[in-house]
Amino acid sequence: MTISGPSNGPSNNYIQHTSYANQANPAATNIRAKNTRQPEETKTDIIDLSGKTRDLQKITQAMETAPADRQQKISHIKQQVTANQYTVDALQVAENMVGYFLNKPA
Repeated sequence: MTISGPSNGPSNNYIQHTSYANQANPAATNIRAKNTRQPEETKTDIIDLSGKTRDLQKITQAMETAPADRQQKISHIKQQVTANQYTVDALQVAENMVGYFLNKPA
């Protein structure tokens, strides 16, 4: 087995090629720079709700948490209906209906 010094053989061509590839190549540097991504900042989701939507959310929350006195009123009316003692004031119902339709926006 013989080891010879630098020559123009295939191994020397490989060394020259890798040496050339390691030199500063502006095009290769730009490609590497584009492919190297910096860590992105942590992004957060933002939801901007309109005033009407916020109002609807408040109403929904209020409906889900009914006050205790309303629950008592409902149970009292249920007892009256069960005992056939519940009466409806027809005049008050009519006034409320007319008032509702007169004040309702067209």
